Amino acid sequence: MAPFTLLGIALSIFLGFRNNACYDRWWEARRQLGALIGEMRSFARILLTMPGGDRVRRERTVVRAIVYTKTLMGHLRGAPMVGEYALARNVPDAMLRDLAAEYGAMLGEGEIGEQVYRMLDDHISAVAAIQVACERIRSTPTPFTYTLLLHRTAYAFCFLLPFSLVSTLGYATPIFAAVVAYAFFGLDALGDELEEPFGSSPNALPLDAMAQTVEISLLEALGREAPEALQPVDGILR
Repeated sequence: MAPFTLLGIALSIFLGFRNNACYDRWWEARRQLGALIGEMRSFARILLTMPGGDRVRRERTVVRAIVYTKTLMGHLRGAPMVGEYALARNVPDAMLRDLAAEYGAMLGEGEIGEQVYRMLDDHISAVAAIQVACERIRSTPTPFTYTLLLHRTAYAFCFLLPFSLVSTLGYATPIFAAVVAYAFFGLDALGDELEEPFGSSPNALPLDAMAQTVEISLLEALGREAPEALQPVDGILR
C-alpha cells in the first residue's frame, strides 16, 4: 500500500493545483465582467446627466452601449456575428470604435467639453481592457499536456489500486476502489467545468444574465421600460 499511498497523495495535490488554476480562470472572468457592468453604468450616467446638448443623440449612444454588451457576450461564446459588423474580424472592437467616434463627434461639435470627453474615454478604455482580458482567458486554455498527464496518471492509479487492496479488503475491494475513483474523477470533472468560464456548461458564467443586467440598468437610466432580470431555469442561470 505504501507506493499507492504516496502516488495517491501526489495525485491529489496535482488535482488540487489544476482545479485552483481552472477556478482562477473562472473567477478572473467573473471579476472582469462585473467590472464591465460598472463601467457601462458610469458611462451612461455621465452621458445622461449632463445638461443641454442633443438628448436624442446621447440616448442613442447609450443604446449602442447596450448592443455592444450583448454582442460581446456572444463573441465570448463564439456565436456567429450578423448585421452591419458581420465582416469585421473583431465585432465588439469595431463597435467600440464607433462608440468612441460618437462622443468624439460630440467634442468636435462643442456639445461636450474636453474634461467630459476624457471621462467618457476613460470608461470606454476600461471596457476595451476588460474585453482584451476576457479574450485572453478564452484563447489561452489550460495546457493540454498538463491535463493529459493528470488523466493518464489517474486512470493508471485507479486501475492498479484494486490489486493492492484485495489482500486486505477482500470482497469490499470494488466498493472502496469505486469510491476512490469517484473522488479523483469527480475532481477532474470539476476542473473541466471551470476551465471554460464562457462556455455553455451549467457551471459557466451566466453571460446572458449579465448582459440583461446592463440592459436593465441603462434602460432605466433612459427612463424606458426595462425587461425583467433573467431567472434560473432548472437551477441554471444562463
